[in-house]
Amino acid sequence: MEIGLDQKRVSNSIRSFIFDNPILVLIIILFVGASLFVPNFVSAFNLQNLVLQAIDIMIIAIGVTFVVLNGGIDFSSTAVLSLSSVFGAYVMAKSPLASTPWGIPIGILSMVLLGGLVGALNGLSVVVLKMPSFIATLASMMVANGLAVYMASMVSETAAINGLPTEFFVIAGNGGKLYIPVLITMVSAAFAYWLLKYTVFGRRVYATGTNPKTSFISGIPVKKTIFLMMVLSGLFAGLEAVYATARNQSGLPSLGDKVFIDIIAAIIIGGTSIFGGSGGIKQTIYGVVFITLLNNIVNLMGVDWTIIGLLKGILVLVAAFIDIVSKRLELMRKW
Repeated sequence: MEIGLDQKRVSNSIRSFIFDNPILVLIIILFVGASLFVPNFVSAFNLQNLVLQAIDIMIIAIGVTFVVLNGGIDFSSTAVLSLSSVFGAYVMAKSPLASTPWGIPIGILSMVLLGGLVGALNGLSVVVLKMPSFIATLASMMVANGLAVYMASMVSETAAINGLPTEFFVIAGNGGKLYIPVLITMVSAAFAYWLLKYTVFGRRVYATGTNPKTSFISGIPVKKTIFLMMVLSGLFAGLEAVYATARNQSGLPSLGDKVFIDIIAAIIIGGTSIFGGSGGIKQTIYGVVFITLLNNIVNLMGVDWTIIGLLKGILVLVAAFIDIVSKRLELMRKW
């Protein structure tokens, strides 16, 4: 009798784990399947490459998660990535500071602060001018992209700012120091997770994303919360620019051109609601790992990139559909 009860408890626990963590189950299935059937997947080189590919979008996706939790979107995040990369590379390689010990620290600081500045401008557009976030960030995306291309073309004939100090490249894990970008990413994720889960600001983010009108009536500073979300998104994009610039060993105005779809796909597939109010950093991390695994596996299999884009689009559509259905079912239960 007790054995039967124990088996039932185990069965219920497994079923509960699968339903509570569907994306994590998919990650496990993908990893095990690729390990068995995809050549070179478990090689040391490819596993290291997997880690670096995940970091390529992890930090910036964490920042955008704050905006999505409010039911918004930040189209400018990848443009901030490009602009911060170009500006930071200019400081470290071409400015009067380039030949001084201050070049690298000021270059890194300028990337992060420039991201925060664009985020602040986005926030002011949303809370003061009352623009929808997709309009405000779309406009800043176009401006930031234009500035990145213009600055790079003014400084360098190749539209890429090279000549960065080699000491800076250690941030990308060069010289066998992979732990450095991993540590930066872990600290960033842990800070964002703590901010959302254990602080008053985090509770305000979820409340504002769930129902901004009720939150305002309840005394929550909705405008301030939204503003800070946008600033955080910009700061994380600037921090991502530090890693991406070090990894590419140059400041590139095209750095963010192809990663936006992966960022949004990771957030939505991971389980953060497009309507705001539910999800979080853990879900985004799962989504990033899933998208990175998918990209890596299909690349090793030689699948055409147009098919990969189609597959990602279908996955995002399915995830959004599930989100919509779950929200409607939740409303029906309340009624």
